[in-house]
Formats: sequence, structure tokens, C-alpha cells
Amino acid sequence: MILAFVFFILLGCLVSWLVTHLLLTVRFADGDKRGNQHHHTHNGVIPRIGGVGIVTAFGLVYLLCFIFLDDRDNTSLINYAIVVGAVGAFVLGFLDDFRPLTAKTKVVVQILLALLAYYSGLSIEQVGIPFTDTQVKLGFVGLFATVFWFVAIMNIMNLIDGLDGLAGGIGLMLMLLLVYLSFQKGTLISGILALGMTGALLGFLFHNFPPAKVYMGDSGAYLIGYVIAGLSLMNAEKGTVLAALLAPMLALSLPIADVVFAMLRRALQGLPMFRPDREHIHHRLVRAGFSHRGTVLVLYGISLLAFFGGILVFTWQGRFLPLFFGFAFAILLIVLRGQNISVSGLRSAIGHSLQNRQETRNAISLQNWFILEIERVDNGQSVWTDYHFFLKKLGFCRAEMRLGGEMRSFFIPNTPYDHSEVLWSATMPLNTTEDASLVLYGEKDNFSQVQFDLFGDIALEAWKEAETRWEELYNSPLTFESEASVPNNYRSQRARNLYRPTY
Repeated sequence: MILAFVFFILLGCLVSWLVTHLLLTVRFADGDKRGNQHHHTHNGVIPRIGGVGIVTAFGLVYLLCFIFLDDRDNTSLINYAIVVGAVGAFVLGFLDDFRPLTAKTKVVVQILLALLAYYSGLSIEQVGIPFTDTQVKLGFVGLFATVFWFVAIMNIMNLIDGLDGLAGGIGLMLMLLLVYLSFQKGTLISGILALGMTGALLGFLFHNFPPAKVYMGDSGAYLIGYVIAGLSLMNAEKGTVLAALLAPMLALSLPIADVVFAMLRRALQGLPMFRPDREHIHHRLVRAGFSHRGTVLVLYGISLLAFFGGILVFTWQGRFLPLFFGFAFAILLIVLRGQNISVSGLRSAIGHSLQNRQETRNAISLQNWFILEIERVDNGQSVWTDYHFFLKKLGFCRAEMRLGGEMRSFFIPNTPYDHSEVLWSATMPLNTTEDASLVLYGEKDNFSQVQFDLFGDIALEAWKEAETRWEELYNSPLTFESEASVPNNYRSQRARNLYRPTY
């Protein structure tokens, strides 16, 4: 049995490592511009193709199960649903990695994949009451609980994929937990698939641990999330979900708490719910002075404690449920401290929320307008002209941009010039080179510190997305001296003719 365990782990590891290595060797994702995104913590363009190696390893392990296991296992809709749904989740994420999809489209497809699982038998049908033998049948509510379970886990895995090695390492711990749960419950195929995915994540981490050469992308995150959600339900007896789901929930308690507070934070600020930001706990640890590797190891340590807590909850069938709630509360305190959240700060944030939400929505609308204008401008100077109009609309009174060795600036008359008592200021790098930066100034009478930081982040993100869009259109970097190519059709030429720079 031990040799079989080692075989499936090594098989998954070798296949995942080899496929990812080959894709990097042939420079498969050289055209991917999304790797260099504003809210990521790495520098440069890192290909988002790790999910290809993971899904290849997972598919090969399932194929071996299909060939060598009992024929009765191979006719189970549940087993097909795990693999078909996992591949579907991978395809959804792969498309989003290379041709971004709307949030609505992704959620709809995730719901369809969850419905596939539900109607194939991977469902939450009844829940056991802790410390009693009572089982409560959920009936039709079980459908909503199942869909929520799948969609939530897929998106949690995607949202924590913001630091080299973080999502892969936490996913690895979850898979080891699922290996244990599967063999305790006697669900052989579940255990083998979890072993294969464990190996696949090990192979991926060889390329992903800081400094990363590859990211798993949305394809890998959605795939891992679907497999975690599905195998957890396979380990539940007759649809009863107590320890079988509490254990993975406890192991995921840190990312769950971080995601919940991210959603709360965005709601208070008026930001789109799924808009990425740099306020997750790993971002704050990096800003506090930890290296990327040190941050990952700290979060691994917390997740490892949660992992062992999950094993205790499962092994003792809920008798360690107080431990679950106690550890969850400890995680909550860690996240609150990491997010700089206090009772007084939360009360103040709620008080300003209604006013700030409308202003933030206006800023996001202006950002979208500026990026769309990239298709109509003639040159880099016109981009800057539109950009300083955008900055003035956000409320900044002064800005300086250094790009390609050149400087551009604007200054609104009758505003303070350089007094720290009345001005907020921030210097932000535009890319990895030393000669590209943006300096913003705003009057303290017009901004709170939090709002100035938020609008500065929106402004920086807008320019970076404009740079990406320019490169997609004209296959050249954006500078003040850049010239747009001649439109190749009447519609584009007409749009260009209608363009009038804003001053």
C-alpha cells in the first residue's frame, strides 16, 4: 500500500514538473501580457501556465484509476463528475488567463459546474447536529448549499493566489488532508486522486516557490478548488457533512477569513467585489518587511497548524468542535491585526462608506473611460493629456510622471505647492525600471489618507492597464513619443477622427 501511495505521488509530481518545464522551454506563454499585473507582488511577466501541468497529471492519474480499479467504480457518475467538472473548471480558468472573461460569466459557469456535481451525486443532503446522533435533511436547500460550497472554494483558491508558492502550498496541505480523510472513509478512488493531485502540486511548486518561474493562473486555482470541494463531498457518508467538511474548512480558515475581510473592505470602499487589491494579509506582511519567501513560510506555518486541527476534528467526529471554533477565532484575530482593523476604525469606515462609495464608483468609471480611449489616440503625448485630465477629475492637484527618461507634469493653479501639512503625496513605480515613476499630490482638505491611497492605486492601475492595452494594439511599449499605427479599417479611422484631446 505504501508503495502505491509513493507511486501516485511521484507520478503526479513528475508529470506536472515535466509538462510545466516543457511549456517554459518552448516559451508557450510569451504572448501573455496578463502576467505583469498591477496587484501582483512579482516583477516582470511570469507565465500563468502552471495549471496545464497540474491538470495533465491529474488526468493521467484518473486514467490509471479507470483502467485498473474495479469496473463498478468506473461506472459511477460521481467519479465522472469529479473529473469532468475539474477539467471544466480548468478550461474556464485557462480561457480567463489568456482572454479575460467577465466576473458574471465566470460565476455562471462555476454554478453550472456545481450543478453538474450536485445532479451526479456530489451533494450536501443532510447535516449532523454536533454532539448528537440527529441528522437534519436539507431537501431543496441542499442544492443551494452544494452550489455555494463549490463556487466558494474555487474562488477562495483563486483569490489567495497572489504570492509565489502560497496557493500551491496551501492546496498541497488540503490534498494531504483529503488523502487522510479518503483512506479513513475507505473511498479508494478519492484517495488516489488526492494522492495524484498532491504529487501534481509538488511538481508545480518546484517551478512556483519564490522566486517563481510560473504561476498556476486561474486555470490551476479553479481546478484545485473544484477538486477540493468534490473530494470533500465524496468523503461524506450518505451526504452527511460534519467532520468531512469541517476539516477542510478549518485547514482553509486563514484564506477564508482573509477573503471575507477583503469582500467587506471592498464593499465599504465601493469597489467591485472581485477587484484585486494589495491589502490581503500576505501583501501587508511583505510591506511590514518580510521577504516573499518569509511571508509564504509564515502563512504555511499557520496553515499547517490549521491542517492538524482539521485532522483532529475529523478523527474525533466533532468532539473537537470547540477546537475548531477556538482556532477559527485565533485566525480571525490574526487577520484583523494583519488588516489593521479596529473597532473604532471600523466604525469610522462605516460612517464614511456611503459618501466614499459613490466617489469610488465615479473613479472606476473614469478609469474605464481612460483605458478605452487608448484605442482612439494618435500618440503617447495624447495618452498623457487624457491621463492628467483623468487625474484632475479624481481630485489630484499635481502629478509628475517620469517615463523613458522624460518628465511630464501638471499643476492646478491656486493650490499649495509643497507643504506636507496641507498635501498628501505618494511616489509609485510604474514598472521595474528606475526611470519610470508617478508622483501624485492631493490636498488634505479634499482627501482622507485612506481615500488618497485608494485613488492613487486606481490611478496607477489605470496607467498600467493603458500600457498593456497599447502593447496589445501596437506591439510596442508606451512612451511619450510613441506613435499609433495607421488604422486598418474605416470604423477605426472614424473613431480616431472623432477623438479630441482633453485639456
